Amino acid sequence: MGRISRRRFLALSGGTAALTAFVAACSHALEPPASAVTIDATPAPPPPVPTPEPVFAAGVESFALMPGTQWETPGVAIHTGLPGSRVMIFGGVHGNEPGGWLAAEEIARWQPRNGSLIVMPRLNRLSTQAMVRTVDGFGDLNRSYPGNPNSVLPMQRMAAAVVNVAQHYRPKWLFDLHESWMFYNERGTSGGTAFIGQTLSSGGTTMTLPLLQQTVKSVNSRVSQREQFTLRTNIGGQPSGTPAAGSTPRPTATPSSTALPDSVTPQLAGGTTSLGFARWVEGCTPVLIEMGQYGQDEGRRAELHTMLVQTAMERLEML
Repeated sequence: MGRISRRRFLALSGGTAALTAFVAACSHALEPPASAVTIDATPAPPPPVPTPEPVFAAGVESFALMPGTQWETPGVAIHTGLPGSRVMIFGGVHGNEPGGWLAAEEIARWQPRNGSLIVMPRLNRLSTQAMVRTVDGFGDLNRSYPGNPNSVLPMQRMAAAVVNVAQHYRPKWLFDLHESWMFYNERGTSGGTAFIGQTLSSGGTTMTLPLLQQTVKSVNSRVSQREQFTLRTNIGGQPSGTPAAGSTPRPTATPSSTALPDSVTPQLAGGTTSLGFARWVEGCTPVLIEMGQYGQDEGRRAELHTMLVQTAMERLEML
């Protein structure tokens, strides 16, 4: 077929006006129908608003857990009225671990520079008076969180009360002061749940790990080699704990009833240890401190507990 000239094409198509109409018609045919065009007028949802950090009015609050019962035990909250961390301290969870509650009673007299310090020195008060892990029939407080306010076991009810207090004050850090029998670094190959003295155990996050590492490093630089602490955590691929190189086992020690589960996050009948508090208190990092009783007197154990908490609070710029 021969080539058509422009003049011939215009003649065949009826001139310029016809050509314009033809192009317009083609363009219209290529457009989608009006019903196919969708405009989403729904506004984008606003970004989630973070829960504001509470700042409590300056002053000292005294409160009681399980008030009006034989298990009633006091607590104190020291507020500066200034923004800052909120640190919560547990003592006396087990009645035969006096270093923890003696330290907690000392810490309850501190005055932070900012934030809030909340201390419950003798959570299992009657057991501390009897100097037993827990009185028969009470239940084990550190196996009971988050507790049950309707349980027949008093420490299940106490655990629920403790969680309620924590949810009110929303601590960023929780230090639970305990004692074990033997020292973790002396366990050798025998292991055993009684061999976790001189440890800090924490779930935490990669954001909180540096403070714990720095706290342990600082305290270890000021104590004897035997007294030095091990940080047990699964954060950032860190092992949950292995015996220190060159450690010497001491198999003559007899485990006592203060033994705790050999796990960072134990799951036992009736509840968990305080290491589960991150589940019930937003933003909380729980730290369970174990002090070795074997060959270490009560006064020194209390002193080391206060040293660890003081060092951590100094790094939080609270002291």
